[in-house]
Amino acid sequence: MKFTIGFKMSVGLLVILLLMIVPGAAGFTAVRTIRGLTSTLAGEHDESRAIWMIKVAVTEVSAALEDAVEIGTEGEIATAHFWHSELEGRAEDYKKYADRSEAELAQSLETSHLEFNDLYEEYRGKLQAREPVNQEEFEERMDEVVEDYTTALDDLQSEVDKSMGSALEEAGRIQTRTLFLVAGFTIAAAILGVALAWWVIRSVTRPVRHLVEVADNISMGDLDVPIEVTSRDEIGELQESIERMRVSLKTALEKLKKPR
Repeated sequence: MKFTIGFKMSVGLLVILLLMIVPGAAGFTAVRTIRGLTSTLAGEHDESRAIWMIKVAVTEVSAALEDAVEIGTEGEIATAHFWHSELEGRAEDYKKYADRSEAELAQSLETSHLEFNDLYEEYRGKLQAREPVNQEEFEERMDEVVEDYTTALDDLQSEVDKSMGSALEEAGRIQTRTLFLVAGFTIAAAILGVALAWWVIRSVTRPVRHLVEVADNISMGDLDVPIEVTSRDEIGELQESIERMRVSLKTALEKLKKPR
């Protein structure tokens, strides 16, 4: 099967083009993956902020209720009620992230929240009814439920931190793989380009230069050196044509030299 120079060069250029397209496709895939990881990180950041806001509300509720128990005025009771309403709203907002957490941690948070609410409602009822409250007992019970609540929140925060760390590590691995892939294929394309240029010089330029020398020799009357066909492409066809011309000229000259 005969392969022309144009065909060979087209194949070489096509391979170079493919080597350039592959890194581009890999880069596009990496960008899409990193975009997904970025979305995940954004969600984890929002969840982390929601956990922090719940923790702040728990602290404010316990502090306000403690002031209400100690002072007992309507203002402190109203402040405690305000912060408890804030806590309920923030806890409700956090439920949209609950499905992403481990079931055990989510259940622990729900249990701690209910225990905290029960204690709050108990002492709020006593304050509104003007019943006597043992402050030492209140502080001991409040410290216990607040510790359980904050521990559950801290456990959830640790899970979120691990998830964010994993997403960042994966993004780093994707970036490294993409860089190596792009660098590798770029180097391969460069090497192939140099090889293609060298092949053009070797397969086209040198044979043509040799044929120019042969044509000069023929023009000077040197018809004794045969021309070797070195390829099966257009250069080979040109060599065959010049060789036939040389043989024809030599035969014609020999006929002319014979006596009639």
